[in-house]
Amino acid sequence: MSGKVEIKLLTECQAHIPVLANLWFEEISKIWVPNSSVERATQNLIRHSNTNKIPMTFVASLDGKAIGMASLRENDGIRPDLTPWLGSLVVDPAYRKRKVGETLINAIKKQAKQFFFNKIYLLAFDPTIPDWYSKLGWGKIGMDQLFDHPVTVMSTDI
Repeated sequence: MSGKVEIKLLTECQAHIPVLANLWFEEISKIWVPNSSVERATQNLIRHSNTNKIPMTFVASLDGKAIGMASLRENDGIRPDLTPWLGSLVVDPAYRKRKVGETLINAIKKQAKQFFFNKIYLLAFDPTIPDWYSKLGWGKIGMDQLFDHPVTVMSTDI
């Protein structure tokens, strides 16, 4: 990486929506989410373009190029009694293993704390991902099902 990774709210860089919608579709939704499309992802991101309320999305960019994102949501499709959720954490494969995901998670946690939450939740479709989250201080609270896929539900204090 040549420059410094910047984290901004999506509202500050909406020009990145097409790239982020494609990234989300390619890396997450075409595998795990039925009836997904780039168009649906685009509409979802537009709904996440908020500055002072949930849902909101943070964007990681490097040298003006969007390389990842993460969202803060009220719910992520399961367990409506739990809120808020870290969702749609995705980093361009070319930029993984460079702490971009951790930086995005920290931005989400900081924002959740500003909204007076003291805990945050996530679900992981990929069964290998919970080990990575565990190293970052997240704990498994159970298993659930979303779109006919088993998902690991995790939480962390903030």
